[in-house]
Amino acid sequence: MTIATVVAMGLVTFLTRYCMIAVLGRELPAVLRRWLRHVPVAVLSALIAPAALAPSGHVQLGAHAGAALVGALVAWRTRSVLWTIVVGMGMFWLLHG
Repeated sequence: MTIATVVAMGLVTFLTRYCMIAVLGRELPAVLRRWLRHVPVAVLSALIAPAALAPSGHVQLGAHAGAALVGALVAWRTRSVLWTIVVGMGMFWLLHG
C-alpha cells in the first residue's frame, strides 16, 4: 500500500506539472516567470514563520522568534546560507540558554 501511495503521488505531481507545460508551451509567459520567482521565498516563509512565532501552538516572542529575526537579517545582509545558519543557531542558543 505504501509503494502504491508513493507512485500515485509521483504520478499526480508529474501530471500537474506536465499539464501546465503542455498548455502553456515550452516557454512560460514573462509575467508568470516573474510570479514564480517568489514561490520559494513564500513557501519557506510559510514553513518557518509558524515554527518561529508559535512553537507551542500560540504566538510567543521568545528565543525562536529572536533567532529567526537575527537569522533573517544576516541572510539579507550576507546572502550566505552558512552564516545565516551559524548566526541564527548561535543566537538561539544564547537566547534559549
